[in-house]
Amino acid sequence: MNFLTKTPGKLIILGEYSVLEGAPSLVASTNRFANAFFKKSKDGIFKIEAPSINVPLLKFLIDDEGKVRFIDKPFNKVVEKLSLFTAIFEHAANKLKNKGLKIPPLEIMLDTYDFYLPKNLLKLGLGSSAAVTVSLITGLLSANIIEPEEISPDQILQLAMDSHKQAQGSIGSGVDIVAAVYGGIIKYQINGKEISFKQIPFPKDLYYLTVWSGKPASTPGYVNKFNKFKIERPAGFRSLVNEMTIVSSNGIDAFEKGDIDLFLENYDLYYHLLNRLNTELKIPVITKEHQKIYEIARSFGTFYKSSGAGGGDLGILFATDKFVVKKVNEELKRKGFETIEIKFGTQGMNSLTKDGEIDAEFSYS
Repeated sequence: MNFLTKTPGKLIILGEYSVLEGAPSLVASTNRFANAFFKKSKDGIFKIEAPSINVPLLKFLIDDEGKVRFIDKPFNKVVEKLSLFTAIFEHAANKLKNKGLKIPPLEIMLDTYDFYLPKNLLKLGLGSSAAVTVSLITGLLSANIIEPEEISPDQILQLAMDSHKQAQGSIGSGVDIVAAVYGGIIKYQINGKEISFKQIPFPKDLYYLTVWSGKPASTPGYVNKFNKFKIERPAGFRSLVNEMTIVSSNGIDAFEKGDIDLFLENYDLYYHLLNRLNTELKIPVITKEHQKIYEIARSFGTFYKSSGAGGGDLGILFATDKFVVKKVNEELKRKGFETIEIKFGTQGMNSLTKDGEIDAEFSYS
């Protein structure tokens, strides 16, 4: 059976960084998707292709140790681009092997064009690695289970979490994986070795706009700096994280209750706490571009902060008046900033057959 897995990207609304220390966070899936196409290999050899990152069709085998071995010895740059795919594939294959399941030879094509700016292919920062991980895991599970309906979200989530941590060196909270699997607006929290999450409604009369800061950022590098701060200055670290936790908790509770004014107040406070990280981490979590966007947003009475680890990528502007959002949008464009047509989604990962029928849709309402 030929099939497609389609997995959404994400935007963090509240709780960046502090989520790593047990604070609640708020994440939204988006209408930008990572697609993975799978079909049975006719010649018994695995194949991978990823045109969106300039990776041509490559053949590979799985050796006796469960490692991916490319047959045609591609350039190092191409192998490097496939490092995430390779790590996820190897980890998942070994996990499935331990359960008595073997991945049949497949032809795989990855499509992540939605996660880049079309004009220059700069990465937007929508969690492409998590979305690709979930798409791959779903496809590999589907290749071993006759009826895709038998695959549960929990199966996908656990294997995707494990594989993504293996690929990323245990950096990150896992919030992007949960958003990719389940979709919607999700309140997420780490409790020791456990996670808890639930989908919550988007408040009425709250409007938003996503703004491109002008440059991409590297999440792992920023998270490493945050962890270094924890080790080298524990007292200052704990003080700041406690403040972030309180503000994130209050903001998310207000969001869930539909108290827009209180949510926006805490959203603004969190921007300033992220700005303090600039000094503490000695890196621009809130860049000059983000600061300029913030100033423009506040001049119209709207609220803005960066989404995710910062250092670039996207930010989200919130307002209570959609006509004001339109005016801010026009002003941002006049000042040289680009707004991106990205919407919060309700759909999580889904799998489609070759006939285009949805076999399984993992989202809840």
